[in-house]
Amino acid sequence: MLPIRLLSSRIALAAALCVSLSCAAQPQAPAPAPATKPAAAAAAPAANPSTVVVSGPAGNVTQSELEAMVNEVVPPAQRATFWSQPQTVDRFARTIYNQRALSQQALAGGIDKTRAGAEYLELVRERALSKLWLDQKAQGAAPDPKAVAEFARSEYRAHPERFAVPEQVQVRHILLPLAPDGSDDAAVKAKAEDLMAQLRKGADFAKLALENSSDKASAQRGGDLGFFGRGKMLAEFENAAFDLKKPGELAGPVKTKYGYHIIELEARKPASAQKFEDVAPELEKEATAKIESQARERLWDAAGAGAKVDQAALKAIAEQASR
Repeated sequence: MLPIRLLSSRIALAAALCVSLSCAAQPQAPAPAPATKPAAAAAAPAANPSTVVVSGPAGNVTQSELEAMVNEVVPPAQRATFWSQPQTVDRFARTIYNQRALSQQALAGGIDKTRAGAEYLELVRERALSKLWLDQKAQGAAPDPKAVAEFARSEYRAHPERFAVPEQVQVRHILLPLAPDGSDDAAVKAKAEDLMAQLRKGADFAKLALENSSDKASAQRGGDLGFFGRGKMLAEFENAAFDLKKPGELAGPVKTKYGYHIIELEARKPASAQKFEDVAPELEKEATAKIESQARERLWDAAGAGAKVDQAALKAIAEQASR
């Protein structure tokens, strides 16, 4: 049997870590269902795995134990952030030690000798073993590189809509805001028309944007909003922008809920498709994850073959519990 200390629930650790990293949601205990293999863990600081990071009356916590628990609890995308925060690493290591101390107190109190305690520990042990086994087998189902490459190519051909890049425009704008009650509409529109007249006579758009636009972020860039596709801007603004055909063409004043805009076209990008070479790595990653997931599912289904469920007993238990 695995040591009790390694079978303790990771929920307390996950909760402590979420507080430290401001997680959007608490990591859940391993679910009794197939799952895809997590991405490779971010590397922890190099050191001797046997290095003691916490010591006390309850025993020692080593680097290897810390790393094992981090890889179990911390989502792959957050591991680099975790290791870069000394206070978070410290708190997590202390949490492991505290859990170990409490587990020893629980054993001293005989909690593992009670029926409920013994059953729970056995369930946790089985869950841990099944997860380790599924992980090992899934990792061993190394996909054939040729099969992965073929999957990527076939996916690219079969679903071109995934890789479509819609038409885009790049524009500059000057925004003149309106009062909340719209009482200055005529005056603001007149000012916008005056700026349009200046631009048609050759005034510098970037200079006028810096001096007049209430959109300070874009004004610092001469009013430049960069490239965007349809559906990203307010309809009135978007329609006017996409109606412009040649760089340097002007539109306005265009009224939106934010006020009056003057728009200048900088460039257009026609609709296109991402190149296969650019998306192949992601597609190959999908193929690998799919193959490993299928390996997990086969093992899971095979494990359950021959099992018989007493539906009547389950129904009775559920009805009793819901009262």
